[in-house]
Amino acid sequence: MVNSTTVVYETKREILSYANKLSHGFGRVETKFIADMIYGIIASCSILLSDIADSLKEPINKKNTIDRLSQHLSKGVITGLYSNYTKTVQSLIPDAPVVLVDDTDIVKPCGRKFEGLGIVRDGSDPKNTCKKGYICTEMVVLSKASKQPVSLFSHIHSSHEKDYKSTNSITYQGIRQCVKTLAKRAVFVFDRGYDANELFIFMDKMQQDYIIRLTSRRKVFRKGKWLSVPTLAAALKGKFKTTVLFQGVEKECYVSHINAQITASKNPVRIVLVYGLSDQPMMLATNKMINSKDDVVSILRTYLSRWRIEEYFRLKKQVFGFEKFRVRGLKAVNSTNRFLTYAIAFLALIHAKPDTNVIKSKVIENARALKVKALFHYYRIAKGIAFIIREAKTGIRGWFKPVNPNPKQLRFRLRL
Repeated sequence: MVNSTTVVYETKREILSYANKLSHGFGRVETKFIADMIYGIIASCSILLSDIADSLKEPINKKNTIDRLSQHLSKGVITGLYSNYTKTVQSLIPDAPVVLVDDTDIVKPCGRKFEGLGIVRDGSDPKNTCKKGYICTEMVVLSKASKQPVSLFSHIHSSHEKDYKSTNSITYQGIRQCVKTLAKRAVFVFDRGYDANELFIFMDKMQQDYIIRLTSRRKVFRKGKWLSVPTLAAALKGKFKTTVLFQGVEKECYVSHINAQITASKNPVRIVLVYGLSDQPMMLATNKMINSKDDVVSILRTYLSRWRIEEYFRLKKQVFGFEKFRVRGLKAVNSTNRFLTYAIAFLALIHAKPDTNVIKSKVIENARALKVKALFHYYRIAKGIAFIIREAKTGIRGWFKPVNPNPKQLRFRLRL
């Protein structure tokens, strides 16, 4: 055996200890279901109920296990579970949190019976064609030190579902939830798709910092004139040179910044112009104060950390096969997505442990990574844990003691 019985046991105990924190205050049935889902997803690296059932290794018909899990998922997200989750991952959240906001497509091209199945653009298709599917709005906070993404909001939605308002309403709902969870001023980072007047007004109302990449259509008010941002970028040049990590490579660029006003807001903003990273200058708008060159570089690097949420989406789809889910109801889909979120957060908690921790060192060892250093650590941790648990001959059923192992049932004796 590659792993000793002790390592397998300790890894199981670590997962179940985490699941017990999430299920604190729940009944026995919900506690068992939460543990089954968390352990099953981590052990199988899959969200398919058949794979989860295989990893649980229950001494019953596999179909019965799948039906049980499916029935629980169809009830929707368990009330109170998110509160326990945020308490559990609170130690990972820094004092000055950075929240990355983005959407991704969940493509189900052959789907017919899925509830509220809409039309989305397939980002993985070079032709960017439209296919059947859902939109997943995600908001992750970067953890302390290692800057690994930990999800605070994840919701799958479609314009075809009943009483659906808009994608913006889901985004605002997520921002409100993040603000309430963090209970402190954070920096929200948005890509070009979020460059909208309503968002600037909303972020000012929420009294949160933001960094938004601007589109070429954006106009700003400066020195008594309305000017397009590309016109300003063409008229200016980078004031100073700096080096940043861009697309995995250290690159030199030139940066400038100016004060201006956005069309929809009377509050002043700072426009950060970046030259040299691509053919066109990168244009960022922020309400953060700029008092020095270091502040400008910090804003630029904070925006460039967006790649971590894109890697987070890739992890969900490629490692855990999220687009392959088979549950059909939207409640079940979002419940499955929520359990995947909690499973990935467990990877963050393992990575946050010191390097001397036995479980962490064994997980990294069994991952057999090609590179010693990595910027995104979830791949190797997920692989390492799954490699260890596959040596287990039993699931987790034995970790839950029966309510009454020796029932005192009344017995009658027949006398002749």
